[in-house]
Amino acid sequence: MLHGPLPMGQPPTDARAADRLARTPHRRSRPAGWQIRPMTGGLDPSTEQVVHRVWAERLGVAPRVLATPGPVAIDRPDLTAVVVVRHGETVAVAAPEAALSRLTRLAAPELLDVASLLAALTPLRPSLLGAASLSFGDRRTLVPVPAVAARAAPQSDVDAVVSRCSTEERDESGVLDVDMRWVVSGGGGEPAGVAGYEIWGDGLAHVGVAVAAGSRGQGVGSRVAAAAVKHAVGEGLVPQWRCRLDNVASARTGERLGLVRLGDQLAIDLARSDLEPTRAAG
Repeated sequence: MLHGPLPMGQPPTDARAADRLARTPHRRSRPAGWQIRPMTGGLDPSTEQVVHRVWAERLGVAPRVLATPGPVAIDRPDLTAVVVVRHGETVAVAAPEAALSRLTRLAAPELLDVASLLAALTPLRPSLLGAASLSFGDRRTLVPVPAVAARAAPQSDVDAVVSRCSTEERDESGVLDVDMRWVVSGGGGEPAGVAGYEIWGDGLAHVGVAVAAGSRGQGVGSRVAAAAVKHAVGEGLVPQWRCRLDNVASARTGERLGLVRLGDQLAIDLARSDLEPTRAAG
């Protein structure tokens, strides 16, 4: 499960911020490219409007941009990374001009293919930050999952869970960066899983989950995530679930909760020294 503690309403300003926007840890393996898929049905149209509005705000464009089929270029001289976001049939590419000029000949499927992007950006010495799927839910799609014994999580319980996660898992979950958190205990009464969410803009609840080693494969993630999702919906927010493309367990948890995949996101870091002339000119 990927979290993204980017300040609300503020576009990313450097590669680190772009990494937070994608919130995908550095990986040695490169995921295979994926193809554009049509918008998956089930969500209320008003939910999709919220998704478009909040993501457009974070990318620094008008909401109508994310309703435009095909590739959309977003000139972002403040970035030192390429951030690609697919929503339905729209593929938005936010990057500085030095990168955008090298991507103009790529078709939409190629903009969503890691190998194609890295090849086109070779002069800028690109490196993959990560790739993830984006899923959302509302009252139409969410499946009731008993939040068995889920309770508000004190910091001590959060610490107990993340202490039994790897550094990568801890950072990926983002549960240390949110204020509202819930915890589920294991069979012995010990904290087994924690979940929470961060509010994006005025409509999205970006959910993060961490499950302690030794408590996985027992439905802990689904139960504790259900508590966060239920609370978010009750607050009038749209829960957002973002996970690495290679994190099959997280994707299945999202599906069990009734979250619908609407898009994908990837981020590629660029050599800052190669972008300095572009930034100065802008």
